[in-house]
Amino acid sequence: MSTGLPAPPRQGRLLVIMGHRIPIANRVEPSTKTAGRQRALTHPGISTNGTLLMAEDDSYWATYPDTLSVAEVAKILRVKKPSVFLRLKNGTIPAHQISGSWIIFKPELRAWLDSTSNQAVSVVPAPVDVLESYPDELSYRDLMVLFGKSKQTIYAWLNGGDIAGFHVSGRWVIHKAQLRERLQLSSNQPPATD
Repeated sequence: MSTGLPAPPRQGRLLVIMGHRIPIANRVEPSTKTAGRQRALTHPGISTNGTLLMAEDDSYWATYPDTLSVAEVAKILRVKKPSVFLRLKNGTIPAHQISGSWIIFKPELRAWLDSTSNQAVSVVPAPVDVLESYPDELSYRDLMVLFGKSKQTIYAWLNGGDIAGFHVSGRWVIHKAQLRERLQLSSNQPPATD
């Protein structure tokens, strides 16, 4: 029986992240000649059967900076910014809060997403160390890169004692061990137990 209204669009595959059902668009491949035969154009890094494709996954993540903004996390998870803030506050999304600013590191977000996957994990992921590639003594410039913040913000954190550092001969020196401790204290995740 026809109602005279157009049929609603067919739902494509769904990607479930953090309990959210995210529709994944379907697209007819240009090379496909059979009518009705479609291949799912999925979230980058997800094959048509839902498994991760590492090369595509890496190229997808390469488009994002090492320190993510709330807007970028919202785009990745395909949710609104208030949902991201809620999940940051309740510790669902791993992050660090320094002086009211949320710091979200891409490797920690990726590790968290991998840990929430319903796909079998072939390799247990190593703990994420965002300071691994940095020297034992960091400068304010290193902090600007690490946190994705301006010089003024970094100086405000250093001058206010939000980040431990030493002001020697007109320059700031931040010890990696103290910064690592600050990141552990500012994390919204429960401390790891050994």
